[in-house]
Amino acid sequence: MKRNSESADRAPQPKRDERGAAMVVSVIGMLALILATGLAVDISHFYTAKAELQTAADAAALAAAGQLNSTTGGIKMAVTEGTKALNEYDFNKSVTLTSANFTFATNLNGTYVDYATAQSSPDTVRFVKVVVPPQPVGVTFSKMVLGGTKDVGATATAGMSVGLTMNKFYTAFTFVETAAVPLARGSSYSLAPKAYNDSSPASYRVLTLADGSAGSPLVLTGPIHAYGYSQGGYTVAQLPATSPPTNLTAPSMCRSAQIGINTRFGDYTVHPSVNSTDEPPDLIVQENITFDQYNNMLADPAVSKTAGGVKNRRVITLPIVQQPNYNTSTRNVTADRLGAFFIKKKIGSDCAFQVEYIGEQLAVPMGTYTPGSPQAHELTVPVIYK
Repeated sequence: MKRNSESADRAPQPKRDERGAAMVVSVIGMLALILATGLAVDISHFYTAKAELQTAADAAALAAAGQLNSTTGGIKMAVTEGTKALNEYDFNKSVTLTSANFTFATNLNGTYVDYATAQSSPDTVRFVKVVVPPQPVGVTFSKMVLGGTKDVGATATAGMSVGLTMNKFYTAFTFVETAAVPLARGSSYSLAPKAYNDSSPASYRVLTLADGSAGSPLVLTGPIHAYGYSQGGYTVAQLPATSPPTNLTAPSMCRSAQIGINTRFGDYTVHPSVNSTDEPPDLIVQENITFDQYNNMLADPAVSKTAGGVKNRRVITLPIVQQPNYNTSTRNVTADRLGAFFIKKKIGSDCAFQVEYIGEQLAVPMGTYTPGSPQAHELTVPVIYK
């Protein structure tokens, strides 16, 4: 019995090299697990960086498309505003965009041309593509597999929408034309005020509330931010063309137009009670320039801008009315379309409303499209397409 007990005490023990092999396998498995975890973290970081850069590229493309207005200045502003929008994101310390990163096209899937080519025919440009060059993203845990950095880039394409059926923030005037003498794109006009019961063409009126109950022009009552519809109905304020010589401040089409327009040039002498904070001027207040010159001045850093000014205050959209659609008895008018105009100068004592008819597609801040409704082909909004 004693011998058997001694034999049991001498049972075989694991060899020392077997214990070492198990430890090596455990260490390798642990390293593989750590490497896989680090790789997953780094890859997740790359996807996050890619998503952030894509969001920034989308914002840049939208901002650029919002500047397209059929002028060379619009092409320049597309690059300026697109770059500014991109730099509002976290990548602003490392991303540098130039005009070479922007290309332009007439059709979404058409041929995209460079900045210089787009400037030679800006009236056909409807889309812009922004290519953000690859940016290095640091590798934290997987350097031995992926290297120290990986490059991440992004591309976004935006452009003009289909023609709108509704525009918000339209201006509370209406211009009257005839089918025989339509307003021509790029042409300048000196429109005269006419009384509410006069349907003469080549003239302007001030609008009031839809039901006409207020009796005051929208220029004074304020709710100009109502929606303007293509082929919609509007009501003309019951006002004479001009104030009597003995009381130049009396309500009239001319007086209301002066109040609504002249503050855009920084002139507050005719407004009853307003200031540059409530009604800011445009960034460019120089008179007697064209829409193209205006846009080029906006895009030129060397041109001084009005302190506290707001871009495009001199660009207005309003209903255009065909003369037969003006009911002088009820003061109701039916718009033929919504059109965009550039105000060339302040309205003076002669009451002339001097404008340039833009007559081309341009992006407005807010508007919608309803399928089946008449479109205002001149007005669009910027849209991300891909």
